[in-house]
Amino acid sequence: MKIIIIGGGEVGLELAKRLSGEDMDVILIEQNPKIVREIQNKLDVMVIRGNGASVNTLEKAGLKDTDLLIAVTQIDEINIIACMIAKKFGVKRTVARIRNEEYEDGSQVLTNEQLGIDIIINPEKVAAEEITKIIRTPNVDEIEYFVDRRVLVIGFTVYPNSKIVNQKIKALPLPESSIIGAITRENGEVVIPRGEDVILPNDKLYIIGKKDLLSEIGWLIRHHTDRTQNITIFGGSRIGLHVARLLEKNKKNGFNLKLIDKDLDKCKDICMYLNKTMVINGDVTNLEFLKEEDIPNTDAVVAVTGDDEVNLLTSLLAKQLGVKKTISEVVKADYNIVLNKIGVDSIISPRLLTVGQIMKLIRKIDIVSLTILKNEKAEIVELIVPKNARIVGKKLAEANLPRGINIGTLVRDNNITIPNGSTEIRAGDRLVMFVKKEMNKILEESFSAKTSRKFLLQNEMAMER
Repeated sequence: MKIIIIGGGEVGLELAKRLSGEDMDVILIEQNPKIVREIQNKLDVMVIRGNGASVNTLEKAGLKDTDLLIAVTQIDEINIIACMIAKKFGVKRTVARIRNEEYEDGSQVLTNEQLGIDIIINPEKVAAEEITKIIRTPNVDEIEYFVDRRVLVIGFTVYPNSKIVNQKIKALPLPESSIIGAITRENGEVVIPRGEDVILPNDKLYIIGKKDLLSEIGWLIRHHTDRTQNITIFGGSRIGLHVARLLEKNKKNGFNLKLIDKDLDKCKDICMYLNKTMVINGDVTNLEFLKEEDIPNTDAVVAVTGDDEVNLLTSLLAKQLGVKKTISEVVKADYNIVLNKIGVDSIISPRLLTVGQIMKLIRKIDIVSLTILKNEKAEIVELIVPKNARIVGKKLAEANLPRGINIGTLVRDNNITIPNGSTEIRAGDRLVMFVKKEMNKILEESFSAKTSRKFLLQNEMAMER
């Protein structure tokens, strides 16, 4: 597959890195010469310096024989024009990163089809939705829904004083309809667990089950007061504004909301869009100011200033002041590990959320949704098994799937089950599974409509590992 990526920012760079690692023909277009040099030093992909909305630049990249164009620059209009040109040249599918909600709310004169856009992605909006999910479930670090919200995956940290520390997986009294699908460790390791594996302090467990899973395992994840009432948002960024608007709509909880930004003009603009949020002009890196604004009595702080360093610092200050829950936006991959180690409860990465949405379009299997775990070493994949996949008709015990692939739930005839070794996989089954990054090729060979001799060799090597 030939793919053109327009924009060499964090999202474009991450996509180029992942796609080139999956043997795709990737061409990246970037206008900034400094960024072009950095990408050329980091990745083995073709980089063209130029304007992604220019026909000449796109022709130079080989637009005529391109399968997918992904426009993820910071400017909506460049992304739109690039997609329009791509469609005129016969590109099968286009993806555009669009931040302006006017392009999504139906008020624009031209439809998405007329603009040449197949899929619109709004990273800030998606990030805000993730943040509000976590706020509504304060005892978890991550929460993801699958199979039309009927399957739930909950990620939470095992604190050193937890009663399950040093216990074996098989000893945990989990509900019958749930399993631990994956464990991520402090050292960055991803473990696809078996019954004999032992839970260590600060492990993050990912438990998968039916939609009522949260209430069934409340005893396991509860480590502070459940109710989250007072919420303060640090930063009047697009994400901050989206979060405030979403929480204002939540009538059930009736949150007390504050939003703080040091830019007075931005604060005035934000006030025009919010009705129930107190907007305050101030410096969130100033400890005395935070005390004056009663941050010590805040239940949750959301750090979304748009600056990783500021988010890191303010999350630390909030924790020092006694805030129970801290949620931080992180753009750069390097900060994921740092934020986890210093005790930030939940990390939101617009980059990974965007990449996850796009990667499901590229895989050779019928993926419904794809979520990249925060340490970026594993994914949660929801897929539908095609008619002539290699695995169809085989019991899991006979399928020779490596340990790096763990099927968490199976949906068949509207019934949700936790599969075991005797479960036979059938065409049309809808699976939610945990997949280590290095197992993606084997996943595709097992669950795509085609098989090859190359798969057999890869699978044998994986089994030996």
